[in-house]
Amino acid sequence: MRNVSVVAGFCCLGLLFVCASQGNAYEIQPVNQGGGIQGQVFFAGTPPAPLVVEVDKGPEVCGKERQLVKVETQNGWLSGAVILVEGIQTGKPFPVQAFSGKLPGEGEFRYQGGERLGLQVKTKGCNFGPFTGVVAVEDPVIFENQDSIKHTLHTFASMDSKGIMLRTIHNQDLHPMDSMARTFEVDKLRGSRVVRITCNRHDFMQNWLYVVDHPYFAISDQDGRFAIHQIPPGRYTVLAWHPILGEQRQDVHIASGGQVTLEFRFSRAQSE
Repeated sequence: MRNVSVVAGFCCLGLLFVCASQGNAYEIQPVNQGGGIQGQVFFAGTPPAPLVVEVDKGPEVCGKERQLVKVETQNGWLSGAVILVEGIQTGKPFPVQAFSGKLPGEGEFRYQGGERLGLQVKTKGCNFGPFTGVVAVEDPVIFENQDSIKHTLHTFASMDSKGIMLRTIHNQDLHPMDSMARTFEVDKLRGSRVVRITCNRHDFMQNWLYVVDHPYFAISDQDGRFAIHQIPPGRYTVLAWHPILGEQRQDVHIASGGQVTLEFRFSRAQSE
């Protein structure tokens, strides 16, 4: 009976996600007297040590050794945190943006912007792009391999904010100098808001995406700074998410033309 209840719970969760995604689709409309949010994300303590991996497949392209940095800080400020204003249904278009991966890789997340998020994942130097990013439901993602070796794209839907795997979404070879479009569908995500991207051939290729419904998001930079503009006036909950450190929320009131400053603080204990 307990197993039946769990399954039923997942079904209900998936159904709710479908309804939310289809019934409350984001609409682009002019924003009058929009406000803004700015701030920084802080990390207390010593970040976890990077994962060091010896490369056995394609070292001529990837290098003999690579590191996976899961928590990146500078002077205590955390980069790579996704900041999201929850619950907005109308407003500005999606922005055109590009974020580069950590050297020596040259991967990139590029967002086409406009009426849709339009994520493009450029794989180069055995690197998909930055450790964190965002993705939209039912919005095709272009995966491009600019390397001379094969990568095996493996994506997962994660059940919670810190990466408990729920199920595989895609598992397919990405051949040299080739590209493919893949969609993160509602029925595959089953309510999950966290997606993990990996390469089955290279353990150090690991990235995380948070599922967004609208363009009111930001990703903290190397100084932990973020800013979100043209927010319709109102009361909102602001989410700060990191795949290793979890999530935090703060409630805000955005007045007409007003600006709000926030600070989020994560700690080493949250990563353990």
